[in-house]
Amino acid sequence: MGIITIYLIFSMLAVIFFDVTRYIIPNWLVASLLILYPVAVMMSPQVIDWKMALIAMAGVFAVGYIVFSMRWMGGGDIKLMTVCALWTGVSALADFIFITAILGGLFAVSLWVARKWLPIYIKREKPWPRILREGEPVPYGVAISIAMLLLISGGKILALGAGG
Repeated sequence: MGIITIYLIFSMLAVIFFDVTRYIIPNWLVASLLILYPVAVMMSPQVIDWKMALIAMAGVFAVGYIVFSMRWMGGGDIKLMTVCALWTGVSALADFIFITAILGGLFAVSLWVARKWLPIYIKREKPWPRILREGEPVPYGVAISIAMLLLISGGKILALGAGG
């Protein structure tokens, strides 16, 4: 496993940490993934269709802008999805979006259930963590990051030298 793969994995884990604990995906983290992509393409043992990856990224950004405008997702989530689309390229984009949607839905339902039922069954002196408070948004960066981790482990990220 190469250093770029390790960085990508730890970046996704960092996104999960920041999104769950602070409801923010740091711009520096997303920017580092954007900057690292050309390095990964140049170091890849196979030819990467980076132009199509840019088109995939632009398409996700365009749709993401609408989703953000409708207030369905936060800006950090859209920025992360956009950069992840660059890494997935066209070849794994549908898998990425599908996995993210399924995980995001399961996570949202799980949080809804936990937020409704935990306070009924478990009494606490302290307030619940923000992620478990009713009315708080769903940190979709968790689903986005887990989808990327699944694609990395499945060898779907071609810029990492994966076999597709």
